[in-house]
Amino acid sequence: MVLSVIIVSYNSSSFLELCLYSVQKSLSKTDIKSEIIVVDNSSSDDSCNIIKNKYPSVLLVENQTNIGFSKANNIGVSKSSGKYICILNPDTVLSEDTFAKILRFYESTINVGFVGCHMIDGTGVFLKESKRTIPSFFSSFMKIIGLSKFYYSSLNNEQSGCVDVLAGAFMFTEKTIYDKIDGFDEEYFMYGEDIDLCYKALKNGYSNYFLGDVKIIHFKGESTDKNFTYVNRFYNAMYIFYKKHFNNFLITKSVVWILIKFLIYVKRFSIIISTKFNSQENEVEYENKFLITNSLSNKFDFKSTVININQLTNKKIKNSLILFDLNTILLSDIIFQYEHLSKTNNFRIIVPNTNFYIGSDNKNKKGQIVHF
Repeated sequence: MVLSVIIVSYNSSSFLELCLYSVQKSLSKTDIKSEIIVVDNSSSDDSCNIIKNKYPSVLLVENQTNIGFSKANNIGVSKSSGKYICILNPDTVLSEDTFAKILRFYESTINVGFVGCHMIDGTGVFLKESKRTIPSFFSSFMKIIGLSKFYYSSLNNEQSGCVDVLAGAFMFTEKTIYDKIDGFDEEYFMYGEDIDLCYKALKNGYSNYFLGDVKIIHFKGESTDKNFTYVNRFYNAMYIFYKKHFNNFLITKSVVWILIKFLIYVKRFSIIISTKFNSQENEVEYENKFLITNSLSNKFDFKSTVININQLTNKKIKNSLILFDLNTILLSDIIFQYEHLSKTNNFRIIVPNTNFYIGSDNKNKKGQIVHF
């Protein structure tokens, strides 16, 4: 076995289905022996049934409780048999050549720890967490107060090179390295574990790489509501990392803990205010609706203008809903258009062999799923 793809999922069945479709497409272009392992953290939706019925070749691990991202990934890796492993979020969309490019780079580069890629969100905007620096107390504090310059890597988004920290949404490595550095620290329930894992790789003499030409979509937020629980887990993860790796810092642990508690209350207050003012969101009114397909006939009754994917780049489309028919066009073409079309548009993907299309217009909120 060459490659094992590990996906930890929690109540994200529709996005998981799109993710699995893209993973299978990408693996099929590598001509290697591979496996997909989904570790479900006690989802209450139909995630497990979908996998059993539609993806029988996927190894499904059904946890009875939500044991967190770190522990679930460690379980998935323990059941894997590939030389390489890829930690992947269920709300990601890969290109057909994602794994081929990653494998080619990994096998031609020495002393590699983890490899990550260029991630864009559901609006086509680059996700800065794709490449970060080691979060010292100073850089973390500056990010919290809105000055994130020191928190993210200065490497150009389109370039490839060494970075300190990659995102847990996509992390590729050798299983022997993952085991050597003891995998994810299970003290982290969610958030911070990817930083910790990358830092352990660096301390063991490995280099982590960001590949700017390998692009995927990461919708974000599909497994986590941005509520009080999220705030507590996020900032407590910061404290765990600080306590573990920067215990000798001039500022004492007690002062750091007080600051983090203060920030938790500030963020809680901002959530209350945001919820109050955004509780009644108006439905978006689009100037046009476009169906992007290579099919000669429009089998969908979307009351939309049909455009061939090859004609799309010549059209200046704005303030529109754009539906991509994944039954007839390539994943790579969709990712390209997400990046290059006007950000005044909203994008949706029609998932093959389903009756719905999905997308996300805000990386901090759950995405939209529309059945037809």
